[in-house]
Amino acid sequence: MHLRHLDTLLAIAETGSFTAAADVLSTVQSNVSEQVRQLEEELGAELLVRRRKGAVPTECGEAVLERARRIRRELEAMRDDLSMLQGLQSGHSSFGIVGTASRWLIPALVADLRTTAPGVQLRINEGASERLGAEVLAGELAQAVVTEPMTSPRLVSEHLLDEELVGLVPADAPDFGSRPVALRKLAELPMILPPIGNPLRREVDDAAAAAGVTLSVLVEIEGIRLVADMVAAGGGASVLPETAVPPELTGVRRVSLRDVPPRRLGLITTRDAQLSLADRAVRDGVLRIIAGHREELAAAS
Repeated sequence: MHLRHLDTLLAIAETGSFTAAADVLSTVQSNVSEQVRQLEEELGAELLVRRRKGAVPTECGEAVLERARRIRRELEAMRDDLSMLQGLQSGHSSFGIVGTASRWLIPALVADLRTTAPGVQLRINEGASERLGAEVLAGELAQAVVTEPMTSPRLVSEHLLDEELVGLVPADAPDFGSRPVALRKLAELPMILPPIGNPLRREVDDAAAAAGVTLSVLVEIEGIRLVADMVAAGGGASVLPETAVPPELTGVRRVSLRDVPPRRLGLITTRDAQLSLADRAVRDGVLRIIAGHREELAAAS
């Protein structure tokens, strides 16, 4: 088996036809067909089904394509590693992060990499933990900061930080005093929360159920930043990670909660992950920033 066989199969899967794949590979369709024939003969399985409007992978073809994509990523990572070692060009890293942590972690990470690994080109995906976990499993991301726990046995999570969840109320809301407030008291206000199924919403709902509290959710918003803005506009109260509330946001007050446990952030990779030098530089930067953040939280408490 040669790499060109896998490249041909990948080109067909990505373009949808033998003809389009031939154009991408700068060859003729007969060569593409021959490469596929040789690969199917060697593996002893049909990999593609030809149809009037193109070609689609069989179940065996999908299995081979998954491995082929992994081989392609490993080759690209190898070239990046050698380039970084030789100082020739940039390495590439893909990184995912939940929206509640991206506001404070990503600017610090980019600044850190400019000093420690200026050759790294970083691609960042922001999203919910479940989606990021799926993208790490699929190899679309090398690693991601997510809310623990992650249930897939193929993922490994390195615990990073416990994030305190705080109540957020409009500035003109009743004064709850300086002591931590029960969730029941906060829930007397109309609530603005992420929709059902969102990891943060599950944590808040679980805390409410444990406290015997019924939440009156007036508005559901997927974007954490918009939730804080809606609270500032007087639309209701919310429960957010403390670090997700912009410090410059006016018109809100933070309220400590006594019966809402912290959320756990972890850095996930696949169990068999082989991180490139660029990915390792990103991981090291994340760990440095988290260590500094922990020190700041300890000093403030």
